[in-house]
This record gives sequence, structure tokens and C-alpha cells, in this order.
Amino acid sequence: MAAKGDSGTVGKRSAADILAAFRSRVDRQIAGESDQDAKEEYADGTTFFLTTSAAVRRRKEAEEKERAQKDLEAWILPGKRTANGRGRKRLAHELEATSRPLTALELLCQQLPPPEPKPRKREDKVPRQLQEEVKDEVEKVKTAWKKPKRKAKVMNVPASLQFKYLKELLEKATGPIVEGYIDEAFTAWLAFERAEDAEGLYNDFNGGEISGESIEVQLLSDSEPLGRA
Repeated sequence: MAAKGDSGTVGKRSAADILAAFRSRVDRQIAGESDQDAKEEYADGTTFFLTTSAAVRRRKEAEEKERAQKDLEAWILPGKRTANGRGRKRLAHELEATSRPLTALELLCQQLPPPEPKPRKREDKVPRQLQEEVKDEVEKVKTAWKKPKRKAKVMNVPASLQFKYLKELLEKATGPIVEGYIDEAFTAWLAFERAEDAEGLYNDFNGGEISGESIEVQLLSDSEPLGRA
């Protein structure tokens, strides 16, 4: 039992600690790292966490770079020695290409000048009327996109994740969600309190992951119903 004089400080953090934790979370979000504060562990022991799309892209780029490096060492650099101290065995066509002399046809091809580029045909200009129509359509799309959108849908939600836990997870990373549910196709339909929170969900997590499962986020206009009409 805590002493009477200390009862007011038990379980409380100082303003400096709260500010430091907030700054650390903002720095992780800007860097595109997974939000460790957004992890939630539930009664069955399952832990769900969000990974931003930027972090997923960086991971895939690193994996692709590592895979390309291994392919380079295995195939493009035949003299590269492996862990057993031996180089890769050259294939038959590689041995043939390095050992046989060039044929007369190959020598002739080397002496021929490169072909001249074909002159480009002058393309007809797009009619002015068509240009104006296309410009109007583009402006309509831009105007529609600029309208605040408070609704969004998240596709490929993990099957074991209930909506109330998804709501807690997303609200920690974005902002208040006033309405929503997960349908039978494991798509979450969400209505945010603020349009900037819905846009933040799209910008940060479209192409991201929930516990390793890839998700896709789409913004919806306020006039669209959540799910089926």
C-alpha cells in the first residue's frame, strides 16, 4: 500500500515524459516505421500491429536488392568464389563463346555501321475542341478529389481481427472513427470524425500491412454509403 504522501504521484507521468513519448511517436510515423505504440494484444493472445506503406516499400526494396546481389554473384560473376572456395562452373555456351574464334559473318557485322534512326512522323495535333473537353474532365476529377472525404474502406483485413479492435488500432494511428464495420469479404468500412484523419489513413497505410497482411485503403465521398446501400 502506497504511503499517503505518495498517493497523488502513483501511476502518473510528468509533462516532460508525455511530451517525449509523443515526439518519439511522431518521429517514427514521419520515418515510416511501424507504430509500436499501436500494438494491441487481446484476450486470446493475438497481437495486431500496423506497418506503414513507406516501411513496406523500404523492406521490399532491401529484399529485392539482396536478391539481385545474390543473382549477380551466382550468375554474372562466374569467377566469384563461393563459401566452399570454388567458382561457379561455366555453362557450355559460355565456354564456347570464350574459346572459339569469330566467324566471317560476325566479323562483318562488327564492321558495319549502326543503322540510322528512322525519321519520326509528324503527328497530327489534337483538335482544340477535344483538348477543351479533356481539360474540363480533368478539372472535374480534381474538384471531386479536393472535396473533404471522411469515409474510407480498408481491404484485406485479417479474418481474426474484430472491428472494435481494428477501430482502436486505427484511431491510435489516425483519429476518431465515428462509425464502421467489417463485412463478410473482410473489408472494413469506416467513417472518420475529421477528413484529415481519413486522408492520413490513405497516405500512410495504403499498401501497408496489418500484422504482416497487405492492406489497401480507398477514400470514399461523404455521399457514398458504408458498404451496401
